[in-house]
Amino acid sequence: MVDYKRVLQLAAAGVSQRGIADALSCSRNTVATVLAAAKTAGIAYDAVADLDPAEVRARLLPPREPKESTFTEPDFSHVHGELARPGVTLHLVWSEYAAKARGEGGVPFGYSAFAARYRKWVAGTGATMRLVRKPGESIEVDWAGETMKFLDPVDGSTRAAYLFVAVLPYSALMFVEACRDMSLGSWIDAHVRAFEFFGGTARILVPDNLRASVSKADRYEPALNSAYSAMAEHYGTVVIPARVRRPRDKSLAENGVRFGANAISAVLRDRTFIGLPELNEAITEELERINSRPFQKREGSRRSVFLLDERPLLNPLPPVPFELAELRKARPGPNYHVQVDGNFYSVPHRLIGHTLDVRLTSRMVEVYEPDGTRVASHARLRGSRNRYQTEEAHMPEAHRAAAEAWSPGRFMNWAATIGPATTAVIESILGSKKIVEQAYRSCLGVMSLAKKDGGPTRLEQSCARALTLDPNPSYTMVKRVWAAWQPTPAASGGHSIADAGFVRGADYYKETTT
Repeated sequence: MVDYKRVLQLAAAGVSQRGIADALSCSRNTVATVLAAAKTAGIAYDAVADLDPAEVRARLLPPREPKESTFTEPDFSHVHGELARPGVTLHLVWSEYAAKARGEGGVPFGYSAFAARYRKWVAGTGATMRLVRKPGESIEVDWAGETMKFLDPVDGSTRAAYLFVAVLPYSALMFVEACRDMSLGSWIDAHVRAFEFFGGTARILVPDNLRASVSKADRYEPALNSAYSAMAEHYGTVVIPARVRRPRDKSLAENGVRFGANAISAVLRDRTFIGLPELNEAITEELERINSRPFQKREGSRRSVFLLDERPLLNPLPPVPFELAELRKARPGPNYHVQVDGNFYSVPHRLIGHTLDVRLTSRMVEVYEPDGTRVASHARLRGSRNRYQTEEAHMPEAHRAAAEAWSPGRFMNWAATIGPATTAVIESILGSKKIVEQAYRSCLGVMSLAKKDGGPTRLEQSCARALTLDPNPSYTMVKRVWAAWQPTPAASGGHSIADAGFVRGADYYKETTT
């Protein structure tokens, strides 16, 4: 705080206003204001030399009397109670307050000041501000905390499924879907299916501040994920994330998450699902029951209120659904396949070693040459890794001919030409693997034994012997039995090598005495 007495003292000593400002570390305007006030009051330094600085300040600039407000203060308790009534908005309450204030000769606050004071009153009293829900205005979305389980149809392992929930606040109509993960791709694909379920989109989309939708959280200007923004733009909706740590901003989705996830997972808790589609089919059936169940404190059901009041107000869906695409570079290996997320997809063999563009969606893997020519399109593999998608047209001629032999039917047809024991062994080996292609190499190993010494006869008898040792013999067991094989009379046609005439026999080596 500037010492006004010191200002007068320096001025009386002949110091300039700039010099006083520099000496007291204040602005020149402040010095000029103090000197002007002293001149107006007729006060010189000599008259205040014996006074305290505070008294000097009070004489020069006496405190102003508080100005009485001319605005009419609203009764916010009344305002809060009115907002709890159906259909009442803050703007309506303000217009009634303004009309009453003018009628009584007062001056009402403008709407912006009125709303700001009401929010301040709500924060100060701890009251809950009622959020007005309009039909078809918004869709609230979130991930449920609970997970469900399903069995992978490829390898039989147990996998977790994450529940996506979308809620229309006015009707409380819910959409729930199980996803493999909580990635950006699953998040956006779930939105697309939710919009299709509702048959349209709302004007506002209210997600939580999770990473898939908001790349940088901020109370006033959160930065949205670019892909999520593109999806919203495609459907003509605006993303307004819920404020951080403000669950009341998204209470319907929060409640829907808890209610929907708990209700559905509880009913389906003892069922086993083979694959994600089977799980989602069961969720859809249970969700239909929830949406059609009558309200307890309200007429109708979620479904009936939606069809009557919200469905006509939704924005229509675009002709083509949004599809999140990811672009990558890949170079086919010697086996003319590109690797994507641990699985392999074929391309024409002439492109081995070339750098290609790969376009990934949740459903497809498309491969392009640098000039934009698409050379391959495959359904995207999910779940297990190290699987192959191969088109016959992509193979070299020699590989194509070899691949024709690599089928269960051809292995069984070949085994039938050897004998019933070989057929049983090949059938057992083909059935021993969850992925039948994994058994092909073992079958080829059995086939190779027929080309060695003893031929098909030796192989058939080895397979028969292996079946007596184990009803489901492996290629390794057949090979060991084959290595220890001894011909039987049936196998040699009743002949022996003694018939050749040059075998002396055991008696020849007996000792003789003279």
